[in-house]
Amino acid sequence: MRAASPTLNVSAWNCLVLLGLLLGASLAIRAYAYARPADPSAMTAPETALPPIDLGAGVSLPRARVGRYRVAAGSCSGAAHVTFVSVGPYGPDPSLEDAPHPGDRVSYTYRGWNLGRRYATIGLNAIYFASKAYARLSTGRNPTVHDLAVKIAIPAGCDASPDAVLATFRTQVGSAD
Repeated sequence: MRAASPTLNVSAWNCLVLLGLLLGASLAIRAYAYARPADPSAMTAPETALPPIDLGAGVSLPRARVGRYRVAAGSCSGAAHVTFVSVGPYGPDPSLEDAPHPGDRVSYTYRGWNLGRRYATIGLNAIYFASKAYARLSTGRNPTVHDLAVKIAIPAGCDASPDAVLATFRTQVGSAD
């Protein structure tokens, strides 16, 4: 026995027509956007368009110099590592970058907030989403899109605080200029 083909009712046809119109409008807008010539004055390199990273105490670091640094932390036998990690869930997991040895203390500093606890990446993501929600509600741009946090890994057995390591890093960066 052969089954009869189903017939669409009026509301199903209306939904299909609406979806087709939305698809056509989307394709037309994309074609229009890609057909327009690009404005060369609006195109800048990301490093030059973004402000330098504020390390506090009047010290800033240009984005071109962002990377991984070794900082001598007081009388510790090993050097602490200072790494810049992206804020938000869309970058690599900051806990996996510059993986510490067992017993190392890891602390994150973001805009003066010390997030030196076990779930610091959750704190970074919460700050990111709160800033994004505020930007959406105030119709402004998201200020945390290109933000970076400072990850400080202090070797095991070293009694230096993250603030002391960051202060030493500020003098190291300030003397390199």
